[in-house]
Amino acid sequence: MNELFDKLIIRVIFTCFICAIIYFYKIVHSKLNPYTKSQLNTKFYTSKNAASTIHLFSRILGIGIIFSEFHFYLSDNILITFLDFFIQASSCLFLFLLSTYILESIVLYNFDYNDEIHKRKNISYAIICFALSIAVAQLIKSIVIVSNNSLILLFFLWLFATVLIGFATKSYPLISKMPFNRLIIQKNYPMSFSYAGFIWGWSLIISTAINHPLNDIKWYSIQVILKILLAAIIFPIFRIALIKIYCLQDDLGQVTSDQELAEITPPHIGHGIYEGLLFLTCSILTMLITQHVNFGTFYPV
Repeated sequence: MNELFDKLIIRVIFTCFICAIIYFYKIVHSKLNPYTKSQLNTKFYTSKNAASTIHLFSRILGIGIIFSEFHFYLSDNILITFLDFFIQASSCLFLFLLSTYILESIVLYNFDYNDEIHKRKNISYAIICFALSIAVAQLIKSIVIVSNNSLILLFFLWLFATVLIGFATKSYPLISKMPFNRLIIQKNYPMSFSYAGFIWGWSLIISTAINHPLNDIKWYSIQVILKILLAAIIFPIFRIALIKIYCLQDDLGQVTSDQELAEITPPHIGHGIYEGLLFLTCSILTMLITQHVNFGTFYPV
């Protein structure tokens, strides 16, 4: 019975410690982003601004995804465990903040956080920020697995993954006919759902590509890039197959320019969900081919 109480007390202590680190993240986030300082340091009413609520909880959910990969080993010393967790968690939180800032600067370079969230209450902008935060959290979670508690490898893998996801974000116009910037200005929800499926699909492809043992940096990088190129070959096959099998029709029709698209009816919510789920489904099926086909001794080395 005493052992059960001891385990419960230790778990409660770890819970309080994690809450303290989350509070530490709040302080750092408010320092780096002056626009959110007044929001985080006063009473926050979730019903007054839905866009701000989505944006805030995207960060909180991202932290939860990253922390879900951490493990506590109490065999040595509880103080050493606390210190090790604090260093790892602080490093990951810093990289999470920096990654979201970089990606939002790449994807949403034409928009300002204060204008879109606090002034215009643009939910479309907030949903895209939400999708980017979750994508970054998934990548950092995979990086934590591969780095195996090494801060040097953590930093290297973070740089590598950030470059890959940064290039991936530029491929959205190749698979969608929706004009990204114009529809954000119009607060168009369907486009944000489409982009959410797009960026989550890419994050799954990249996170599974980097999630394998790192013995040599050179060959590791080559293997990751080859897996992503293989995914780029397999993905269109699944996409065409799903469209042909289920006779899916593109509601937007054949559009050659943003000006032509602006002259017709804005995309319906069904089209945004269709594009987002189609890309996400094809990405998951692509992961099956790129990651789960094990040749074993069929082709001996």
